[in-house]
Amino acid sequence: MSLDETCLSNGEVWTVLTNKDGHGGKGTLAAAIPGTKSDEIISILIAAMSKSVRRKVKEVTCNLSPSMMLIAGEVFYNAHVVNDRFHVQQVYNEAVDEIRIDIRRQLIAEENIRDKSTTPVTYSNGETMRQILARSKHTLMMSQNKWTDIQRHRVNILFKYHPILKSAYTLAMELRRIFNAKISPTKAMGRMNKWYEKVMALGNNNFRSVIKTFKNHAPTILNYFRRRATNASAEAFNSKVKIFRSQMRGVRDRDFFIFRLVKLYA
Repeated sequence: MSLDETCLSNGEVWTVLTNKDGHGGKGTLAAAIPGTKSDEIISILIAAMSKSVRRKVKEVTCNLSPSMMLIAGEVFYNAHVVNDRFHVQQVYNEAVDEIRIDIRRQLIAEENIRDKSTTPVTYSNGETMRQILARSKHTLMMSQNKWTDIQRHRVNILFKYHPILKSAYTLAMELRRIFNAKISPTKAMGRMNKWYEKVMALGNNNFRSVIKTFKNHAPTILNYFRRRATNASAEAFNSKVKIFRSQMRGVRDRDFFIFRLVKLYA
């Protein structure tokens, strides 16, 4: 099973429970409940499903939301709760991007107090460091083998003058390799611990959220290596809901919209 949040219209957020075995078609939608308050969602799901049915669920994937994790653990008490690997990687990638933004802000501040008649330094690719930093955002989220020659040239300059970004990027790729490796949770824990120590050694304040995430959610993050389950099916279902909503030109009658979803996917 997968737990996720989706927005129907006008910022109205619903909690959606989907069945991976439905493969995005009939039998995918198990529950759609307005709101995200854990106590309300838990009480509704427990009332709707018998204990014997809930006991059969062996695995529930969700994002890093404390509310989603609490719902999964309370309702499906016999299941392993798994944090989606892509949400975990996103937390780290956001920290890397924060470093890039901080460097760029500092550079802009220095340029503001510099003599305006001074021409900014351009590097071997014809760009200033300010331009290099602005244009490297998406490149730093990609694997090196996907870089174009222009991107590789730009990043090599960036890494030369800002080694902290090189170190942070290297650890991002190491985390990706750990998740891609077909290893047991025990082996994954050993590799994750070594990776975690390297992040700590960087000593950068932007990684506080990363450190907090791994401290609080280590067991549920490692549960991924049991069956390598992700929340991709829930994200795909959310995309279908958005497409369906756009085809209907928005949600004018919420009850009818939910009725259509139930007929198609429940």
